Amino acid sequence: MTEDHHTHTSHHDNHSNPFVIPFIFILVFAIIELYGGVWTKSLALLGDAWHMFSDVFALGLAMFAAHRVGKAKASNRRSRAELVASILNAALMLFVTVWIILEAVERLKNPHSVAGIYVMLIAFIGLVVNLIVAKQLHAHEGEKGLNHQAALLHAMGDVLGSVAALASGAVVYFTGWLPIDPILSLLISLLLLIGTFGLIKNIWQTLTGKSVHSHHHDHQH
Repeated sequence: MTEDHHTHTSHHDNHSNPFVIPFIFILVFAIIELYGGVWTKSLALLGDAWHMFSDVFALGLAMFAAHRVGKAKASNRRSRAELVASILNAALMLFVTVWIILEAVERLKNPHSVAGIYVMLIAFIGLVVNLIVAKQLHAHEGEKGLNHQAALLHAMGDVLGSVAALASGAVVYFTGWLPIDPILSLLISLLLLIGTFGLIKNIWQTLTGKSVHSHHHDHQH
């Protein structure tokens, strides 16, 4: 009896595990990358760090939603928890995107010197972390919840963001051309925007009842 209960608990732990490992990885590196972005004065790195923080937010809320589902089986409660998580996530991403765009425009007018070699180093480590996270989430792609979809989307965006930050550091280091940093940070903001609109579309479908009522039917096809 005790063993059965333990197995049942382990099953629930494994169910939410896809969010736990990426959450820890992303949280630790987002803090490092934010500090690195401030230190190196790289907007591309700061943009990628902000994207990773919105990722932390998404994963944290996804873990909470998964935990609620484990506690209460009611599908409407699951939908509500996921919906709130997704709306907050989309709002944060919009805020971050606007900030990056405004800062990038300012830096195109007044270029800041950037420590290219350190940007490359930090962005490379970030790329490795993001690839690990994307692989971890992709392995559990069968769990088609709204938040899982959002988390995987974030991770893929983070991979591209790290590539952009890495390219920015390389160009600055090898050529000294400073405008590349705000230009590539605008690319990162575009990634954020695409991700946000995808999320808003899912939220809208959920609010209008399409996703809630036909989610299982869609999954069959």
